[in-house]
Amino acid sequence: MQLSFLVKTPVIPLFVALLAPLGCGDDKGGDTETGVATDTTQGSATQATQTMGGTDDTAGTAGTDTTPGTDTTPGTDTETVPTTAGPTTEDPTAGGNGQFCQEECAGDADCTIQGVDMGFTCQNSRCVGAASTCSTDTQCNATISGWVLDCAAQADCMMGYACVDIGDGVGKCAIVPSDIIMCSTLTQEEIMVDPIEGGAQITVCGKTGAKCDNGACFDPCEANTDCPAQGGHPVCNTGTGRCECGSDDDCAASGLPGFTTCNNGVCGCAQDSDCAGTMYSDKCYEGVCGCSTVDVCQNPQAFDGTMKVCEGV
Repeated sequence: MQLSFLVKTPVIPLFVALLAPLGCGDDKGGDTETGVATDTTQGSATQATQTMGGTDDTAGTAGTDTTPGTDTTPGTDTETVPTTAGPTTEDPTAGGNGQFCQEECAGDADCTIQGVDMGFTCQNSRCVGAASTCSTDTQCNATISGWVLDCAAQADCMMGYACVDIGDGVGKCAIVPSDIIMCSTLTQEEIMVDPIEGGAQITVCGKTGAKCDNGACFDPCEANTDCPAQGGHPVCNTGTGRCECGSDDDCAASGLPGFTTCNNGVCGCAQDSDCAGTMYSDKCYEGVCGCSTVDVCQNPQAFDGTMKVCEGV
């Protein structure tokens, strides 16, 4: 069983981190799948997630996402938001046995983040974002780039962003590079795109080469340098584009609780005691840390109106 995330929370792309006080450094590591999980180090919309069984430790790799706010000047607030820019990954917790910390919703109103509607809806008692699934690579490039907020005109985007056409007339707000925010800082590149309102192409920060695989977005790795050692998966499998571990030492070197054993290329646990030190687990289920009761779920809550539960997936 492979679980890319411990907690089933939204994965909000890295740029959302800059939205709060404008402020996900998304690693290019393979397996930056975006779905319903995230990091506890990004805006309030994230949970304690080290990508269990995945390679984005961002959303591990997801990075420093933060939730949207009204401050239009990038800041240093790295409060966690739900991965890759939470919304945010094939259902990362799909399959396998065990119980895991999740958030239960009763309606769409429960799925706001710090009072902001980020496009998450309540489906099957879980908050799910439009970016949680994909059908095309183009959609994934936008998602992993952090282009998640809809726009129909430039006026719909906050300062420092441009409303760009991602195809079929769909507009998304993308970061415009400046002396304050450089694309390289976001581990992105400068790319030329069409503005939604027409006219000459403009330069924005983004990613290319993202893939939609079985309904989930991920950013394939091309070399070991694309796989951050601190994620516990420093080896790039060029055949699959996924970052993997080669030994238990790779996992231990990450310094992440719950990452002690390399199970078929995925860092996880071997016994219950390996899960000590996390905020969301006390049991090892088939190589992945999970919970025995909801009392174990002490990780920050991602959504405003949800209730924490310890359940199977």
